[in-house]
Amino acid sequence: MTDRQNGMMGLGLSFVAGCIVGGVAGLLAAPQSGSRTRRQLSNLAEDVREKAGEVKNDALAAVDRTLEQSRSLVGV
Repeated sequence: MTDRQNGMMGLGLSFVAGCIVGGVAGLLAAPQSGSRTRRQLSNLAEDVREKAGEVKNDALAAVDRTLEQSRSLVGV
């Protein structure tokens, strides 16, 4: 890996760590009950899971299309 790639990876990891720390701080300072916060987090996690599944399916479809195009160009 080049120094630039290492720097970008470090920047990305720092961003993710900052998001996690900020999220935890926000939860600790939240003026609502713990059960409501847990319910909201559960709903958010479900939404993220669904979106990740959609992104995965879209990516797989794009890979399949690319493979089919490549095969047609090569004549396989």
